[in-house]
Amino acid sequence: MTAIRLYRGRFGHFSFLNAASDLVTHAHPESHIIMWLDGEPGRIQVGTRSVSLGPDFAVGINSFEPHSHSFPGGEPGLFLALYIEPDWAADRFGLPVGAPIFRHPAVPLAPELRAMALGFFQQLAGGEERFDLTACEMERLIDRLVAASRAGRSSGLHQAARHRHLDFRVRKAIALMRANLAARMSLDELARAVGLSRPHFFSLFKRETRLTPNVYWNTLRMEEALRQLQGSEESLTDLACHLGFTTQGNFTRFFRDHAGVPPTLYREAARVAA
Repeated sequence: MTAIRLYRGRFGHFSFLNAASDLVTHAHPESHIIMWLDGEPGRIQVGTRSVSLGPDFAVGINSFEPHSHSFPGGEPGLFLALYIEPDWAADRFGLPVGAPIFRHPAVPLAPELRAMALGFFQQLAGGEERFDLTACEMERLIDRLVAASRAGRSSGLHQAARHRHLDFRVRKAIALMRANLAARMSLDELARAVGLSRPHFFSLFKRETRLTPNVYWNTLRMEEALRQLQGSEESLTDLACHLGFTTQGNFTRFFRDHAGVPPTLYREAARVAA
């Protein structure tokens, strides 16, 4: 998968991606929209739901919702990937920060919305300097997609309120994860630190967050890796070491499996977008 370019707006950021390799199960602090534009669409697993991308459906993924993307045919596809900041979404849609904004991952896609996204790609890939206008239009596109996701659907479990306070043991475990992004504790040590057996800890953590402890920990590591790639000039070798990887190659594979692009290409795109 190769990033064409990264663009930023008030809502967050978006990129156009050429994709051909599978992405492992992962999550993002941001809400996420994926639209297929051309080539091989692949299949996206969001939680327990499998969604086929195509001309009729985009995929909406809520904050910290597990998802993966597979390409059984191995052929490349072109996608628009939108990342929506929690604070912007809360203000825009009148929801608590981090609340689910998509009631179902399969988002009905009107033909004019896909045509709009294709127009953005052609315009920006062609070097036209209309990004300020495009960013505003992206906000309108997000509004339409969120409205399409919420229209005519009962809230159900997918929209159930997740904003009660997490169990204190889960909150403690997350704090320990954040404090040990580099010198990682084992999951057994983490369970003991919060006073639980490993099976009880795994069950409680997944019930509270919908993610396994390992996927959540990797989400935090990716969040820090993205921050460092955007804001520092550290070499990839040093960055890998600071995040607990034994080699730069291990870090590069981890990053590519979660973000879809090598860290070098992400850093280049982030610098252009800054």
